[in-house]
Amino acid sequence: MNLPERLRGRGGQLAVPFLLVLPSFFLIVIFLVQIGHLSREKIRQQFAIDAAATLEMESYADLLNRLAYVNGVFPHRIFRGGPENATPSGLYPTAQRPFSTDEPVWPISGGVAGGNPDPPTNFGILHMHLPGEGGVAMDAAETAAYNYISVYRWLGDVATAQKLVFEKTTLRNHDLLRKALWMNTRTASGGASCGEFASECGELAAAGFGDITIRMHYLQGFKHCPVVISIGGQSYVGELEGAFNFAGAGLFQLATIPHDQLKAMEDGWVAKTHFDPGPNDFGTNFKEMMDPYVRSRVTTRGGQVWPDTTPKYYTRLYP
Repeated sequence: MNLPERLRGRGGQLAVPFLLVLPSFFLIVIFLVQIGHLSREKIRQQFAIDAAATLEMESYADLLNRLAYVNGVFPHRIFRGGPENATPSGLYPTAQRPFSTDEPVWPISGGVAGGNPDPPTNFGILHMHLPGEGGVAMDAAETAAYNYISVYRWLGDVATAQKLVFEKTTLRNHDLLRKALWMNTRTASGGASCGEFASECGELAAAGFGDITIRMHYLQGFKHCPVVISIGGQSYVGELEGAFNFAGAGLFQLATIPHDQLKAMEDGWVAKTHFDPGPNDFGTNFKEMMDPYVRSRVTTRGGQVWPDTTPKYYTRLYP
């Protein structure tokens, strides 16, 4: 076949563009593959820090909800079920008005601490007034004191146990966060990118979680006033001489968290961790080039420790 005159001698013109485009195409494909490896590792690390940070913050939220139950909800439910003439009036937190548990805040407060958002560590001597006017019989006063002391000794044991467990499992070394980060970044060889052991993981992430102070509040002692004591058919009205002092720190009443620390948890803490994606096929060391990292911000809010104790704290993650 004879080519037209104008096309003769041009048979190799497509070879030059093809030789330029083909290598560029291969470079683009290799580049996308390398970027895919880096992105996949970053996604894996992001999932790991999200899970670890959420698990860690859940332990804070769980503690706050438990303290809300101890401070107000439990005594309110316990004492409101007893005979009114055997219950000390105004000495324990109770509902200030009828409310539904669906409300965002439960109006449970009062008692020895009143509505003070920052109560003292020691409430001193409590004058235990029982319902009604004037004096009460000594046996009624003793029954009220027994019930009051028994309940608050139990609440104190519960609050103390919660405090010790939280400090050991969370505040001391943030073990839950470290183990979660380690398990979610493990490789086929058994180790993780942050270390061979869980204790080696999450140092920077753990530092993002603030320390909190669990304050315990106590009664130093109490006395009845006024009481009626019957001796030989005669009744005497008066106050018991002296006050009964509790041993040790006193009788537990509340466990609170400073409001600036609660506000910090509402604003959120940032957990951050660096990772090494390893060199690519060209030997590029991304760790030295850009030191890649992932981060998560977690908050806990929605409840009240004291006053208006509301056990509705929840954790929210902001990647």
